[in-house]
Amino acid sequence: MEKIGFIGYGSMGSMIIRGILSSNVPNHGEMIVSTRTDSKLNDLKKNYPEIEIADNNIDLAQKCHKIFLFVGTGDVKGVIEEIREYLMEYVHIIYISAGLTLDDVNTIFPGKLSKVIPSINSEVGEGVSLVCHSQNVAHEDVDFVDKIFGALGDVVVVDEADLEVATNLTSCSPAFIALILRKFAEAGSKISGISNQEAEDMVMKTCYGTSKLLYEGNMTVEEIVSRVATPGGITEEGLKGLERDLPRVFDELFKTTVSKHEVLKKQF
Repeated sequence: MEKIGFIGYGSMGSMIIRGILSSNVPNHGEMIVSTRTDSKLNDLKKNYPEIEIADNNIDLAQKCHKIFLFVGTGDVKGVIEEIREYLMEYVHIIYISAGLTLDDVNTIFPGKLSKVIPSINSEVGEGVSLVCHSQNVAHEDVDFVDKIFGALGDVVVVDEADLEVATNLTSCSPAFIALILRKFAEAGSKISGISNQEAEDMVMKTCYGTSKLLYEGNMTVEEIVSRVATPGGITEEGLKGLERDLPRVFDELFKTTVSKHEVLKKQF
């Protein structure tokens, strides 16, 4: 039986695999996993005995018509070169390294390729996975990727030229947002008798509630602002400062991260 292979079981890879297993897409018996440190897979094998654990990457490659690469950007080339001569005909490789373009990877593997940029929010079923496909990826392959990552949240197909910006908005933004909320809480704590932890709890709960208003309450940003900020009031004054200063902060953020993408591309 042809299997679906997963190479790598690090932080992001293990999260995705656990999410796939919880969704029962695909059948557990179709899955085969390989990683450098076999002990990482002990709990996986114990909880899901139907999953096959490969002896090595070559063993996995010989059995799979679809292979997910959950390895670091610097390891993608080496892994593909290791398994290349053992791959099945028409194999479809899916990788998650934002810094490697499809053209980059096509230089060492001219077959079917998909790039997926997942989000840590998939841990709670609320992630946005960004997807790009090479031209030779068939409709059934696209449907397969959509089904796999659709089990973890939303799937958005983007032009690869826009992927770097989209990655900031989805995959990177949980870290950006979490830090912004912490700094907001720290600023309040610093000028009051409220502890850092108390302030952070207030802010996190308020952020959660605001997200529910936007999605479950179907409110727009403009509606929330208008209902909270009365003319001439305290909130309105604070918003003026944010409107003045935040664009510069975020412009610099995008400039910095896009530059880092360019550095990573040159390292392939």
